[in-house]
Amino acid sequence: MRQPTEFLQGQRKAIIMFRSKTGSKVMAWVMLAMVIFGLGGYGVSNFGGTVSTIGTVGDQAISTTDYGRALQRELDTFRGQFGKTLTAEQAMGMGMDGLVRQQMVTTAALDSENDRLGLSVGDANLRKSIMATQGFQGPDGKFSRDTYVFTLKQSGLTEAGYESKVRVDMARTILQQAIVGDVPAPKPYVDTILNYISQLRGFTMLKLTAADLTAPLATPDDAALKAYYDGHKADFTAPEAKIITYVSLTPDMEAAKVTIDDKTLQDLYKQRLAEFVKPETRAVQRLVYPTQAEAAAAKAKLDAGSATFEQLVADRGLTLKDIDMGSVVKDRLSAASGTAVFALTAPGVVGPVQSSLGPALFRVTSIVPAVTTTFEQAKDKLAAGLKQDKARQMISDQVETINDKLASGATLEDLAKETGMQLGTIDFTATTQDGIAAYAEFRTAAAAVKPEDFPQIIQLKDGGVAALRLDKVRPAALIPYDKVADKVLAGWKAAETAKELKARADQIVAAVKGGDPLAASGKPEVVAPLVRSGFVDGAPATLLPAVFNMKAVGDMDVLQDGQTTYVLQLGSIAASPADSADVVKARTALQDQASQGLATDSFELFASALVADTKISLDDNVIKAVNSQLH
Repeated sequence: MRQPTEFLQGQRKAIIMFRSKTGSKVMAWVMLAMVIFGLGGYGVSNFGGTVSTIGTVGDQAISTTDYGRALQRELDTFRGQFGKTLTAEQAMGMGMDGLVRQQMVTTAALDSENDRLGLSVGDANLRKSIMATQGFQGPDGKFSRDTYVFTLKQSGLTEAGYESKVRVDMARTILQQAIVGDVPAPKPYVDTILNYISQLRGFTMLKLTAADLTAPLATPDDAALKAYYDGHKADFTAPEAKIITYVSLTPDMEAAKVTIDDKTLQDLYKQRLAEFVKPETRAVQRLVYPTQAEAAAAKAKLDAGSATFEQLVADRGLTLKDIDMGSVVKDRLSAASGTAVFALTAPGVVGPVQSSLGPALFRVTSIVPAVTTTFEQAKDKLAAGLKQDKARQMISDQVETINDKLASGATLEDLAKETGMQLGTIDFTATTQDGIAAYAEFRTAAAAVKPEDFPQIIQLKDGGVAALRLDKVRPAALIPYDKVADKVLAGWKAAETAKELKARADQIVAAVKGGDPLAASGKPEVVAPLVRSGFVDGAPATLLPAVFNMKAVGDMDVLQDGQTTYVLQLGSIAASPADSADVVKARTALQDQASQGLATDSFELFASALVADTKISLDDNVIKAVNSQLH
């Protein structure tokens, strides 16, 4: 399927939303927003004196006001994606205005086609849509004519104008729905993909490590090690580094100067008592019945084992989500309910109990005991928090002074002498993340600093501050052999081990193909059939793809992962049971995805053909005038 344009992707979202269970309410909100933004009294004004349209599409005119407002909305969207500093000129250079015109031309072509076909909605449907719009509902949740009139008036709309626009939008939606309809997903397409993702493969896996080699590695001589060093120079090259001098002042540094008296800590403990004294809570589900007799009969079924709690819930036409009360304390429940629920010593079902909603069964799924943290236990934590807060304020109070000193030419060394800031140096590379470089704000500044830059205050995430200076750049350089001899030896051993393991694995494969069982070479693990997206504990991510790349039962492969090598033998190929929950779920998802894709393609083709067959006349001068008013 070809990819839809950006506009049609937006149309697809609207279509899918319309077809959803809550689509009617959502569409009512969408239409209200479209009409208010399209006709309301702010944003782009009328352009060009008596010129009120940018052109026509069939029998539909596109007003300058509608076009201007659509441009402004799209510009706001672009700024949300690319930053608030994006100018209108930059956005239009990215094709924003063309996208808006394409959208409006297609919408107008649909409306023109509606007129040709005579599609419209009756007064009853229009009334129903308006009355269902939440924006027009009063405090009681019902349609309020006063709210309706007030909302339209505030937006500069008349009832007739708004209702006409809604009628057009609803008619257009009918046309869109007729086009996309319920497009069935092609069965061969769904079956092919489903068979691919749900195929099961069982296999045998023999894991080889250095301990499985038949002989120890030979001791390398200097020539072998130097040859390895020369062949892997990138592994022994120190990266380019910025030699940076910095000063920093962090809350941890200042907190050491702060003392907090017990009275302050005791007051804070009382203020935050709910954090330290937590009552027992229980995760509770409440299943309410109309009568005590019905509740008792349900409990009897449960006790006899003739029904599960889930079945009782389903029998009431409910789901577990419908009856979930979440985590509750005893006081949240009625007296009788609280006593019964909190009398359970373990998760279970109690009842019938008279709840605030009537006779009910209560199921407790988990119990969280009460927790009390005494003042003495909480004291250190409270003190640490207060010290950090005070330290951040102390740092904030010094920022202006530090800035003034930097502005007057003070060096970082001067700051360290004249303030509480600590002086340090760091060899900074792209991978440095220790010390002061643990702060992302410092790393960003260090990566960007140039030799000619003057030190500036860097605000750190925890409330601290820092400043830095680039002293020099140390170029990348090969580390002398004698300084990395241990790493060279370790690298040589790793490479040789991998080479020997590969040779051993190839010998095993040859032996199995010659008739020996895989178990003759070690202790292979038989892995139960898995789908492609399965998981083998401790194995590399490349293992299952290797298994699924094998063509036939009995095929073998060798997979290397660092110092571990795997000998794989395919044991079985089978389809997942068609009635398994995972396969049914996957089939439904694939059918929905394919159906929606085809619906989108159908609409795109229809819209493209409709626009091509509709007479379009746009005034470039008026369009330029509207574009120039964007801000």
